[in-house]
Amino acid sequence: MATIAPLRGVLYNPEKTGDISNIAAPPYDVISPKKQEELYQKSHYNVVRLEYGKEYPADNEAENRYTRASEEFKKWLENGVLVRDEAPAIYVYEQDYVGKDGCIKTRKGFIARVRLEEFDSGVILPHERTLSGPKTDRLKLIKACRANFSPIFSLYSDPDMRTDTLLSGATKESPIINFNDEDGISHRLWKVTDEEVITRLQEEMADKMIFIADGHHRYETALNYRNEVIKTHPHFTGTESFNYTLMYFSNMDDEGLTVFPTHRLIYGLGDFNPELFEEKLSENFEIERFQDIRENLKAFLERLSEKGKDTHSFGVYAKGWNSAAIVTLKNEGTMDGFATEHSIAYRRLDVTILHTLIIENILGISREKQERKENIEYIQDEMEGLSKVMDGNRQILFMLNPTKVREVEDVARAKDKMPQKSTYFYPKVPTGLVINVIDRRR
Repeated sequence: MATIAPLRGVLYNPEKTGDISNIAAPPYDVISPKKQEELYQKSHYNVVRLEYGKEYPADNEAENRYTRASEEFKKWLENGVLVRDEAPAIYVYEQDYVGKDGCIKTRKGFIARVRLEEFDSGVILPHERTLSGPKTDRLKLIKACRANFSPIFSLYSDPDMRTDTLLSGATKESPIINFNDEDGISHRLWKVTDEEVITRLQEEMADKMIFIADGHHRYETALNYRNEVIKTHPHFTGTESFNYTLMYFSNMDDEGLTVFPTHRLIYGLGDFNPELFEEKLSENFEIERFQDIRENLKAFLERLSEKGKDTHSFGVYAKGWNSAAIVTLKNEGTMDGFATEHSIAYRRLDVTILHTLIIENILGISREKQERKENIEYIQDEMEGLSKVMDGNRQILFMLNPTKVREVEDVARAKDKMPQKSTYFYPKVPTGLVINVIDRRR
């Protein structure tokens, strides 16, 4: 049973900070050092200083990115740069963006707190593996600041759109936040304090399973933090604020939900032979050639998308080939002898088939190397990937179709987890719209 709760959100005060577009930031895990510097230069109040501050050579236990974030957070609250809402609220959030088809889409959702649940409960389910490093980093931040600066991105199923209808009244008013970011994405936020509406929303969400789309490390960190605090909290009831975390909820049945693929570049294979690679591919895959891939990339991707509706297909361009190819798995049953420790839902994923049959078995890049990102690079832009192979910097580009949302659900329901970089939900939910304060005392 999913327990949704309102929060007294902490929001930026535009009278102190100016344009909110200079204050918000992408999720911390997609911020490069260059992007971090750009965000620092945008505004002294950019949320990156809280969520993902700079590190310096002189940092130590007493002075570091986490202590600086804590000091800034307290100072901004005291100076009115950040203001906490008086009444608990649910925050309705919409994003307008341009899809790859050139059409404008709107993704609707809401931001609230959710009661933390162990994955074994089946209430909140992950679909990706996590690494220890990011969880250590996030735990240090939450301990220092006792706040969630960015919401975890989650999905739920509501084909009748009852939750959307329930919250639609709020969007008839003027939003409390309204801005366009540098990527041309429009962001709008409304506040709902009506207790009757909030109660009805809680009732609608109570029987739903929640699937984590983005933010697995932050969710597991919230669990770890809660478990640490419980040890020093003898009268724990489960209603304390540290038993909740900040989450953005998106209806997976909404047409505005988009998943982009993440492509793979291969490099550093000392004995790579393009002819032998094609020969090995042909054992399990049909190969369809495409000439002049740069000029015909759009048609190539359209063909790949069409093939992907009914088959497991990938786009491939290898150094030494005179054309690109779409390769299609001949027999889905081929996977029955591989990854047998995983669910059928896992073994039927395009990304699993690619990594198992091709990257691991043909190219010899072990799972351990893949997890360490040795010999493999992840990329969003197809043309950039092609250029890297054509320029000789990389050896192979694999282009994938996006993972289907229902595949994410199927893997999560099977209590399984996808390979790294299986999904890229677009657009990302920025950090800094609503902040959740965690009170250890209650």
